[in-house]
Amino acid sequence: MTRRFPVLLGLMLLVSCIATAVDSGTLPPAPSPPEMVLIPAGSFQMGDSFGEGWADELPVRTVAVSAFTMDRYEITKALWDEVASWAAANGYDIGPGSAQGKGPAHPATDVSWCEAVKWANARSEKARLVPCYSVNGSVYRTEESDSPACNWSASGYRLPTEAEWEKAARGGVEGRRFPWSDTDEIQHSRANYHTNSSYSYDTSPTRGYHPDYDNEPKPYTSPVGSFAPNGYGLYDMAGSVWEWCWDWYGESTYASSPGSDARGPASGSGRVLRGGCWSGSALGCRVSHRACWPVDVYDSLGFRLVRTAP
Repeated sequence: MTRRFPVLLGLMLLVSCIATAVDSGTLPPAPSPPEMVLIPAGSFQMGDSFGEGWADELPVRTVAVSAFTMDRYEITKALWDEVASWAAANGYDIGPGSAQGKGPAHPATDVSWCEAVKWANARSEKARLVPCYSVNGSVYRTEESDSPACNWSASGYRLPTEAEWEKAARGGVEGRRFPWSDTDEIQHSRANYHTNSSYSYDTSPTRGYHPDYDNEPKPYTSPVGSFAPNGYGLYDMAGSVWEWCWDWYGESTYASSPGSDARGPASGSGRVLRGGCWSGSALGCRVSHRACWPVDVYDSLGFRLVRTAP
């Protein structure tokens, strides 16, 4: 008994410390869940190295990005519903019906930028993490704000910047057109998109919508993880649904933005989308392609989230 007493005393002190931490709300951040992967810090060449896209993809520049973790898959309808149900019961104005989806394993669609941001905060609070987004000093939970403040050092979930998105999509490989590294061509065997003969790098033997997923009704999304991952272990970085980014869109952003942890212009007419979609062409599936959309819903819009690495 004498030899065991220090161990028992240590356990009692540990329990007491945990209880105190719970009461004070100072528990350390939870580790990244297994559905997220680490994107290491480092520099990469951002932009269209092939010189074949739009002017807003130039000039190609070296961008340094701090380490972060990213969702392995696009947010599914099942995960949306799980978090949104919690959100609706905890002061948020979003719920399961705020997003659509063709099935539980398909990506959530018809998600506005504002809804994605509020959902990110709800996911953070549900996981007992510090939410990233606020409006007038309060956690962003209700109404519409296309310009919330972001606490970049918070432990919670947030939308990726487009620099983070492109670094992640490239999978650790430079100078490639798509998220894979063994070829600069695309086919239906690699992504869910609308293929045609307009682009020489679109060599799919099947044309039009993906034949495996063009069953009515639209959208013709595919279950997440239906195609091979990229070098970082991320799925569906090309096709299925466009993914919201944090950044306001700027046509000349690349010529003026900083070379380290770039976060886009201070304002704009729409937010950046990346990755292409089930109804879009091979052009949009390229890792350097940038699209702009108002903070509104559409059946080809989804998202995935990131967390700043400790």
